[in-house]
Amino acid sequence: MICPECGHEIEEGHLICELCGHEVQMVPDFEPDIEPQIDNTLIDEVVGVSTGSVTGTFDTTGTGTTDQILGLMHDDHKPTIRNRIASIVIISISVLIIAAVAIWAVRRATGLEYRINSARSQASQGKYEEAIRTLENIYVSHPEESSILFLESEYYNELGRTDQAVDTLERMISSGRYDETDVFSAYDRLIGIYADNGDYETIAALLDKCEHPEIVQAYQNYLAIAPVFSYEPGEYDSTIRLKISANTSGNIYYTLDGSVPKETGSLYGGPIVLDHGEIVVSAMFVNQYGIVSDVVVGQYVILNDMPEEPVVNVDSGEYHEPVLITVEVPEGCTVYYTTDKSVPTEDSVQYVDPIPMPVKYSNFSFVSITEDGLSSDVVVKSYSLSFPGGISYDRAVEILKTRLVERGLLNDMEGHSDRAPGIYRYEVISAIPIEGQGDYYTIREFYHDGGGAETPTDTTYIVEIRQGSTAILGGNAADGFLAIAF
Repeated sequence: MICPECGHEIEEGHLICELCGHEVQMVPDFEPDIEPQIDNTLIDEVVGVSTGSVTGTFDTTGTGTTDQILGLMHDDHKPTIRNRIASIVIISISVLIIAAVAIWAVRRATGLEYRINSARSQASQGKYEEAIRTLENIYVSHPEESSILFLESEYYNELGRTDQAVDTLERMISSGRYDETDVFSAYDRLIGIYADNGDYETIAALLDKCEHPEIVQAYQNYLAIAPVFSYEPGEYDSTIRLKISANTSGNIYYTLDGSVPKETGSLYGGPIVLDHGEIVVSAMFVNQYGIVSDVVVGQYVILNDMPEEPVVNVDSGEYHEPVLITVEVPEGCTVYYTTDKSVPTEDSVQYVDPIPMPVKYSNFSFVSITEDGLSSDVVVKSYSLSFPGGISYDRAVEILKTRLVERGLLNDMEGHSDRAPGIYRYEVISAIPIEGQGDYYTIREFYHDGGGAETPTDTTYIVEIRQGSTAILGGNAADGFLAIAF
């Protein structure tokens, strides 16, 4: 069937043009001139005018019943008249039924659900362009129907026309015509399109101007909200441990000098100790999608008096004999130290006894920390220890391993042993003096399990620096070291 309005071919069974929306008239228009002819024919059939066999009179007012009419008829004509009347009734009822069906079909063809299903049918055949045109025609008369725009956006997306899919969804969001459920669904689909394209900055901008708190809450992982400090900026009489938190997964970067933090700066990993003076903390958050938050700044004034620095009794320099590094601990403090040039904290190694100076080169950082967490300035010392007249470090290890093989503690010089299936390794660590016996290298024993894990054992051996005699290290730095024969 061809549409009389635009000439588009209408699919079989359809009563509306998918292209222009013109309704096809299935029931012929009513012609008033025909009505008298129909009436006269029916009357002739009823009274049998053509037969000339009716005798007597009957009600000419039109109010007589069929039985009255039949009563005036000759008996031979009564069955024929009854059959004709029955046929007329049946035909009349059939006409009414056909008219009702036609009216229902026309109403169905022009109904919203039918027209939307027509668009779906077109889309199922891959005719997305036609489906979109059909939906646009429907939207003109039904702008309140959200499913029209959802389908339209979906079909634009299928065609790869993302911009138009986005525009359609934004039309729903900004119109103010749809309920919260439809708006939420529009945001969900819109964010899905941006996420598929990796356009996370646009998602963040969309949520920044969203007026629906529940939607912002639902998608907050796409936002990078400025970090929050656990303490309000201001003055404090004692040390504080400042925590910095963010709204979702990602990284926090900070500085303590007021400069703008960058992703290459200090990465926040735990509470920051603010212990003395004026400190300006700046922080920013970078979420898992690379969106950067605004920078938040807090100025803190800590009125604590700083504790005294630890006093290290061995100056930095070059040494050629064993030295024990001793430290004077200020009253009310504990001293901690590191050897990797990092700033010592309460999680670092605590100074307890004199420290044997390591061989080769070493760097120590010491700090005093009070009970309430207040830290002193850091004291840094650097040392170089060597023994030009003594045996080398490698030679000392070879002497020790030879002795261990002799004593049956090693099976060979490669470090195999019946004690365990792995390998034993030995390394010169430091040098110590033993009163009345000479100067010794300390050599730590490490066990390698063959799977990549290496751990020190409980045994430390010593080798005399000049003569090469071997022993096990005993005693301690505070009370004096001992050489135990084995």
